[in-house]
Amino acid sequence: MSLKSRLLNAVAGLAGLALLASNLTGCAYLQQPRHWGTCALVGGLLGAGIGAASGIVIVDNATSDNRSSNHDARAWGGLGGAAAGALVGTLAGHYLCDEVIQPPPPPPPPPPPPPPPPPPPPPPVKEKLVLRGVHFDFNKSKIRPGDAAVLDEAATTLKANPNVTINVNGYCDAIGSEEYNLKLSDRRSDAVVDYLVKAGIPSSQLIPHGYGKTDFVATNDTPEGRAQNRRVELVPNQ
Repeated sequence: MSLKSRLLNAVAGLAGLALLASNLTGCAYLQQPRHWGTCALVGGLLGAGIGAASGIVIVDNATSDNRSSNHDARAWGGLGGAAAGALVGTLAGHYLCDEVIQPPPPPPPPPPPPPPPPPPPPPPVKEKLVLRGVHFDFNKSKIRPGDAAVLDEAATTLKANPNVTINVNGYCDAIGSEEYNLKLSDRRSDAVVDYLVKAGIPSSQLIPHGYGKTDFVATNDTPEGRAQNRRVELVPNQ
């Protein structure tokens, strides 16, 4: 083989080393980004030394029959081998040993949305205050003993509802004149107010009215019906 052919083979061998170095970056594992560090430097130095020695050996084998040009060829072979070896060693050291650049941690998940506020409470239901009334004997305005318990119960309820004013409405049956019954109904409502005031209810919470012989709740044709009409009703002013 001629000297020229042998030198071309040596150059092709060095080019193959360079091609191998470029192929190192084709592996998916080696494509991870890395910090350039000590491994790349050491790999480059080792590769340069190995490449220079390999280049000299290759040239020696190629020029063994032409000793006169061996010195210059060895120099160029050593330089070429050192360059290719440095490239291969640097890339190999970098991709096989240097620290992989870790990706930044993912951002923390967004906080969960706050729970919806509870619905507003429903408006309080206003309790309708219902009070029992009392009845009177014919042509009388005196509280009967049997009705005292009814008024005591009303007093207890009114003390629990001090902001409620009460209409104390007095009525009569149909016997007698309108003028007389109007005054009699006033006396009956006043008698209930007096009883409740003595039981501890403020007079400002009680509004007496006398309506005479009106607003009948039963017939006036029977004694029982007339007894129901002789009454005082306690009506909350709501």
